[in-house]
Amino acid sequence: MYIGQLAAQTGVTQKAIRHYEKLGLLPIPQRKGNYRIYDQMHVHLVNMIRRAQSVGFSLAEISELAQIKAQQKCFPLAFAQQLFQEKRQQIQQQQEKLVAIEKNLITLEQELVSLYQTD
Repeated sequence: MYIGQLAAQTGVTQKAIRHYEKLGLLPIPQRKGNYRIYDQMHVHLVNMIRRAQSVGFSLAEISELAQIKAQQKCFPLAFAQQLFQEKRQQIQQQQEKLVAIEKNLITLEQELVSLYQTD
């Protein structure tokens, strides 16, 4: 399939696909003349990149994983699991911050209501 078809099938722009290639997130596709030819593996990888981004991974984090995979010639599962654990810790910290903000908001609201409540 051509880049336009890959973009349509995955919901990303052609520019994003080229960017993923430049970062090493996608293997360079075969060519037919001047045209890049993508296959189902590219569809799978683009969808995985999108899912990883949707749960908070940056392209830099994903790129690091891709680089290790390229160097080791196999998927670095232990490294990926470490990234997942770190992301869970980041999410937990964000949740704790949000809970603290919510408590402060409730306290502020209660204070304002008690100060300005008219009988």
